[in-house]
Amino acid sequence: MIFWKGRAPDIAAEEWINSEPLSIRKLKGKAVLLDFWTYSCVNCLRTLPQLKRFHEKYASEGLVIIGVHTPEFAFEKDVNNVREAVKRLGITYPVANDPSRETWNRYGNRFWPRAALINPKAEIVFEHVGESGYDEIERAITKTLGLETKVPMEKKRTYDMSMSKETYAGYLRNLGLGSRRTCTKDGCEVYFDPGDHERGVIYVSGDWTQKAEYLEFNGGEGGISFRYFAREVNVVMGGDGVAGVFLNGKSIPKTKSGDDVKDRVVRVSHPDMYSIVKTKDFHGADLSIIPFKGLRVYAYTFG
Repeated sequence: MIFWKGRAPDIAAEEWINSEPLSIRKLKGKAVLLDFWTYSCVNCLRTLPQLKRFHEKYASEGLVIIGVHTPEFAFEKDVNNVREAVKRLGITYPVANDPSRETWNRYGNRFWPRAALINPKAEIVFEHVGESGYDEIERAITKTLGLETKVPMEKKRTYDMSMSKETYAGYLRNLGLGSRRTCTKDGCEVYFDPGDHERGVIYVSGDWTQKAEYLEFNGGEGGISFRYFAREVNVVMGGDGVAGVFLNGKSIPKTKSGDDVKDRVVRVSHPDMYSIVKTKDFHGADLSIIPFKGLRVYAYTFG
């Protein structure tokens, strides 16, 4: 599907990373692949290995990849956070930082990730939304570059239609918490977790504040739980401290832990997506996090 037909709109960026400022006019005569992404988006992160491969394979043939970093959360608007993420993720192609979503809007975008391929005449000739489809993208690249490279069929990633959906914690996009406030000796703003958890609903206990984008823990005793069905669970979190992680009330075994779980805890040092659970098979479980004071939970994502 082509969202924007004809000539490619120019790229607006408040700052460029890994490059001097670029424009569609400057790049005329080149093939340009725009990747709309943001650094805490799990779907975007899964596309990075293929984008890096395209960069290494076709840059010498005239392909320019530009990552258009468009934030989903406020912390992703901080260019220092973006610079750190680009370095940590090993991205070497140009990144246009677009915190005001000007380029996003010019291209009529609504998705992370989205790829838009622009030919040497500065016309959009191919677009792709979401993960996967890398063989289709590569064939479009080789065609645009005039190459006769044979592109193998991609082994498609399997999904289960019952897999849990991305769930936000802030009140702007949260459909409702499963917990209710109750009164204790400390006041009447403390949440009570009923213990019987419905899938896809966030439950909290203790002293939490729900802001527009996140839930923040104010200290004392408490927790946050989510019943899911997936192979992978990632949680977008911020703050500075160590949080305990449990599955069905038990510590996560090392064989089932995600990339960011070490010795059954996750160390949160900056706002980012943290990998909590990784398994080969789809499964259902109740994930509980024992928070530290100041922990912010933005969203749960799955794979």
